[in-house]
Amino acid sequence: MEKNNLEKRNLILAVIFSAVFLFIIDALFPAPQPVVTTTQPTSASTAPQAPILTAEQIADQSYAPAPNAVSTQNNITSEKMTREQAVEKYRHISIKTPSLSGSLRLKGARLDNLLLTKYRETLAADSPFITLLSPVGTAYPFFAEFGWVSTEGLALPNAETPWQTQDTELTPEKPLTLTWDNKNGLKFIRQISVDDNYMFTISDRIENYGSKIVTLFNYGLVGRTNVPPSQRGAVLEGMVGYLDGSLKEYAYMKMDKEEQASFKTTGGWAGITDKYWMAVLAFDQKAPNVTVKFSEQDTAAGKHYQADYLMPPTVIEPGDAVQTTGRLFAGAKELRLIDDYEKDLGIQRFDLTVDFGWYYFLTKPFFFILSWFYSLFGNMGLAILFFAFLLRLAMFPIANKSFENMAKMKELQPKLEALRERYGDDKMRFNQEMMELYRVNNINPAAGCLPMLIQIPVFFSLYKVLYISLELRQAPFYGWIHDLSAPDPTSVFTLFGLLDWPIPNALNIGVWPVLMGLTMWLQQQMNPKATDKTQNMILSLMPLMMTFLLGHLASGLVIYWTWSNILSIAQQYALKFKGKKKETK
Repeated sequence: MEKNNLEKRNLILAVIFSAVFLFIIDALFPAPQPVVTTTQPTSASTAPQAPILTAEQIADQSYAPAPNAVSTQNNITSEKMTREQAVEKYRHISIKTPSLSGSLRLKGARLDNLLLTKYRETLAADSPFITLLSPVGTAYPFFAEFGWVSTEGLALPNAETPWQTQDTELTPEKPLTLTWDNKNGLKFIRQISVDDNYMFTISDRIENYGSKIVTLFNYGLVGRTNVPPSQRGAVLEGMVGYLDGSLKEYAYMKMDKEEQASFKTTGGWAGITDKYWMAVLAFDQKAPNVTVKFSEQDTAAGKHYQADYLMPPTVIEPGDAVQTTGRLFAGAKELRLIDDYEKDLGIQRFDLTVDFGWYYFLTKPFFFILSWFYSLFGNMGLAILFFAFLLRLAMFPIANKSFENMAKMKELQPKLEALRERYGDDKMRFNQEMMELYRVNNINPAAGCLPMLIQIPVFFSLYKVLYISLELRQAPFYGWIHDLSAPDPTSVFTLFGLLDWPIPNALNIGVWPVLMGLTMWLQQQMNPKATDKTQNMILSLMPLMMTFLLGHLASGLVIYWTWSNILSIAQQYALKFKGKKKETK
């Protein structure tokens, strides 16, 4: 029986260490990025045009026209333009809000130029603002647009539509009004508004002044050509949507393989997400049978990824008019703001745009707890330390039982060694005697794993919070830690920059990872040695392995682990002192 207990303990440890190892490897060695090509783009004259569709095609194929990412690149060479050069090619209407700056391309009413003015690329004061949307012609086009299709071959607004307006800019106080007449009985009046944050509202009024009934299908899309270099790992980047009551996630590599995925839904949202930023479409939450499609297409400019929706048919009688509304969130993943949109606009499970991972029920509360502590201390690092202290306090009784058990096991080490020498290679007899020794002393050898098993979901949840939290991005601690979401920038192998020699990136281990490894080693010395020599050797190498494996993760996570180790050591010393006091009495 004791042998079975040991095997179970070994299996639990192996699973834990393997899971941690695979998790870290996934974070340290990201998936390859799609290759950016620089081949000659297709000109507008040769770009494929949207075909005339039958009702069956629209219903069965969920067709939403994908304006070719290179269809407006006529007379552009293979050299990519800057964002400013691409904007200058067409008339744009300025966008100014407290959170955004940029412009809307009047041709096609395409949102293709947005900067996030609350966030910069680096810590430098003069660092450029984060670029979210970029025009066609740049290295990484990213845009959103809205339009219509029909079964009748009507002239309808699309990516090439020359909209008219008397407005000169779009602000939270001043919506933008666009008009377009197809000269064949239909007039389109589009109003685009934006709030102080990141939500755009697109309202279309269609007036039928002709003599025929028309049936139209409204669509919205976000498209991206090529994927800019970004950190990959334990967070989704690619296509995402909450559709038909469940979360749908398609990373870029998965989309490359499947090329297309289509869904029918009532309510929800869909779009393209990065780690901290996203462009997401929210359609009418009450409309039934909305078709949502994720797709990947190879174009002359590179791989084009698109998320689009197609609404149910809208029938307009002669002399009548209809109104439709769609929304676009284009901005930063600020969770409190996203929760407000979910509540105020009724967008189903909009909070799932933030990748909380498997332990959603822990990750989201952890985020709000850390945010509250941050508001109290004014320093995210201190918030992390206090949070770790409270977690340790909550698990104090369980950890105490475990430490007491391990202390008893450590006291029995000489007796176990004596049994090993006495029975030699007779493992069955040795296990029987060891089990009896544990029974007499009321020791459960597997009890030491319980705190570790409890901490696994806590660790992964906290890892997720620290990894995805926008509030942690570029948040400083003290000393040399200026960004808790980035690895410790120091390197002990270069004596913190005093020595200038090339070393592998795997050896660039900072001060905090070294402290983490030392505290793990100290904690290990206070625990009983494993009876199996191989297992004991593997466990003795764990502090060194974890130092290098975790040393390249976010410094906030390493600081948490180090502080948690220190608290464990303090708890064990307190328990040891308490035991000695009892012995003295």
